[in-house]
Amino acid sequence: MRLAIAVASLALAAPAAAQTVFRCTGADGKVSYQETPCDAKSAQKRVPMGPAPDVQDEIDARRNLERDAWRGSELSGRLAGDARERERDRYLKEMRERDEAARRAREEALKTRPEDIPWNPPWGFPGRPGQALPKPKPSPSS
Repeated sequence: MRLAIAVASLALAAPAAAQTVFRCTGADGKVSYQETPCDAKSAQKRVPMGPAPDVQDEIDARRNLERDAWRGSELSGRLAGDARERERDRYLKEMRERDEAARRAREEALKTRPEDIPWNPPWGFPGRPGQALPKPKPSPSS
């Protein structure tokens, strides 16, 4: 993308560097500068806008642009790879922390003995399974 923009701007700048400006002197002695040739009534003089571009300079400029575009692409690829690596490391760290928290919770659950858990049976008084069963109600026949 950058290479295309650089080449396009170079192609557009090349004709601008080679343009000629005309210095026109009117009948009243007024001087004006313009890009188009002067009228037949005016005196005309060509004013070059600078040295003509050297072919080797253009080739070198294009090579430099392509090299800079290549370096930019390489740098952006490295930065994207570094960002992916940082994101992966952050994700793995979160997963390790989550697994460690789950492991600690399992160990804590194993430390708690079933006898230490309060037992509230449906008949209302505390007791462990197999202990303190309610006495059966006396039958009216006895």
